[in-house]
Parts: sequence; structure tokens; C-alpha cells
Amino acid sequence: MTADPATGGRLVRARVTFLPASVGGRTTPALSGIRPALQLGEVLTSCVVRSVEGVASFEAERPYDVEIEIVFWHEYANLFRPEDRVLLYDGSRLIATGEYLLPGRD
Repeated sequence: MTADPATGGRLVRARVTFLPASVGGRTTPALSGIRPALQLGEVLTSCVVRSVEGVASFEAERPYDVEIEIVFWHEYANLFRPEDRVLLYDGSRLIATGEYLLPGRD
């Protein structure tokens, strides 16, 4: 994890898979730079998801290594648990799941 000095957000690495529309995911591919809500504990907070593989858009049902910028880190750092699943939402709709990539665990 690193801090983004330009925004004050916290950058974390993760491997996520976007869900297909057939199970409630997006009907169009998500673009790198998408701004979904990230679940931290019982809270949904703003984040930015960017590809670290250089892809422009994320296809459903394929895992991608991404960098997640947790925008309001200063407010929700106490809720971050690297052992929790990554859950990304568009409103109340779950659009992607995954796991955090920690040193030695990828």
C-alpha cells in the first residue's frame, strides 16, 4: 500500500473479476479509471480502479490486477482489512469481487 500525494488517497493492489450482466454485473465493460464504491466493513466509500496491466477496459469473468485508490482513506483507514474480499459496487449493485494482493501473497 502506498499513499497518493496528489490526492491523499491510499493505493492498494488487488485482483478483481467483474461480474457478467447475467448475475447483476455491468452490461458494458468497465473502463480503467472507473469510480465504483468499495465496501470497507459495513461502509461503502469512493474509490478509483485502474489497470496495472495496461488494459483500457475490463471484460466480465476475467481476473485483472488493478490498483485501487481509496479516496477517503483518512476517514475509513480503520475499516480496511487486507484479508477481506474486495467488493465493488455501482450504487447497490455488486459489479466486481476479488482479493487484495499483499507482498508475498500474489
